[in-house]
Amino acid sequence: MSVKKGLVTCLAIAAVCATFQQTVNADEVSGKQYTSSTVNQLVSGVKSVSDRASLSGLVTSPLVVGTTSISGIAVANAKVDVWVSDSLKASVLADAKGNWTAQVPALAKGQIVQLHSTLDDWSADGERYQVVAEEPTVISPLVTGETKVAGVAAPNSKVDVWVSGSIKATVYADVTGIWVAKVPALEKGQIVQPRASIGSWYADSDRYQVVDKAPTLITPLVTGETKVAGVAAPNSKVDVLVGGTIQATVYADEGGIWVAKVPALEVGKTVQVTASVGNWSAESVRYQVASKEPVVITALVAGETKIGGAAVPNSKVDVWVGGSMKATAYADETGIWSANIPALVTGQQVQIRSSVGNWYVDSTQYQVVDKTPYLLVTLKAGGTKVAGVSAPGSKVNVWIDGAIEATVTTDETGIWVAKVPALKEGQVVQAKANIGEYWYAEVASVTVVK
Repeated sequence: MSVKKGLVTCLAIAAVCATFQQTVNADEVSGKQYTSSTVNQLVSGVKSVSDRASLSGLVTSPLVVGTTSISGIAVANAKVDVWVSDSLKASVLADAKGNWTAQVPALAKGQIVQLHSTLDDWSADGERYQVVAEEPTVISPLVTGETKVAGVAAPNSKVDVWVSGSIKATVYADVTGIWVAKVPALEKGQIVQPRASIGSWYADSDRYQVVDKAPTLITPLVTGETKVAGVAAPNSKVDVLVGGTIQATVYADEGGIWVAKVPALEVGKTVQVTASVGNWSAESVRYQVASKEPVVITALVAGETKIGGAAVPNSKVDVWVGGSMKATAYADETGIWSANIPALVTGQQVQIRSSVGNWYVDSTQYQVVDKTPYLLVTLKAGGTKVAGVSAPGSKVNVWIDGAIEATVTTDETGIWVAKVPALKEGQVVQAKANIGEYWYAEVASVTVVK
């Protein structure tokens, strides 16, 4: 290459030509040829102009799955070799402005694209670009309070981060496609959607929904159930632990929803969920598996104004008394619930309905009884059965002459029947009922007759 008369434009990259031109006075170098040192000197001058421009060549088209045409800029008139995963796929010449386009086999996710530029005896390798999915993705947890969003998009693409319909941040992906943006603290229910663009090309991600920081369950945890579902950070890995052991591992979708299959659940077992995204992780509360039907565990006796029981964890609990709903409460993560109601009246029917979404189940019908338990039969010598009425679901100990001879539990109507050794005339029988440590009552002592 020889230098002609007048000022000539030296080697330059198209991206910086508009702002920088290195000129050489032909009178000073007339008759000389460009040598390797001359080229390197000129290249060095151009290199200092822009941090973004690469003398070895820069890809300016999106490197996404399926791409067959790659474009970019390089040193004017340089030869550009396009390598894909360490295999030469194309060689082209940059034009006088440094622009070039090469055709390659369809790119696959994860492949590495690298340029090698040559001009005379000067050459250089470019950066290693990584091929990514066409649509940008978020790889950081989208949870309440988070102020950082990160993801993957076409290498060197501009990424606009939209939150609930407005742009909250604009950043650029690096050569591997990674981008990180700072946004206002996220709120539950907001929709996050990044848009990646290069020139006229653009692609939108899925619509991600911001969820609570801690994962939660949305299905009833009842005995025999084999499916568990819930909400966690979108695209997070979800480990489902039953009784402290991982029984399933699944992934949440862009809305945060996940569904897992587990061995049939057993009453009393605990279920806990751990969600993780990279180094980030969060745990749910410990849920307890309940009986399928809700139960009342407090005394249903005349005058009582408080009722409590067990139902599906986090379910809505409607309390029906005498055919009308008197209270609504919510079970906690262990399934326990309580509610205030009008004073109960002897003979009223009490029934509980537990519901989660469209799913619901009703309890048995309980009957309100007198506050003080009583016996139903006359106790005669030779008899082997003692029966009575106490609070539904209460435990009844039958005492004979100061010793417990039988223990039974009342049914939902409050009735109980106990089998005892043959009674003898003059023995003293007493029934004592209790519901845990919450409620206690005694039957008046009765003497066995002949």
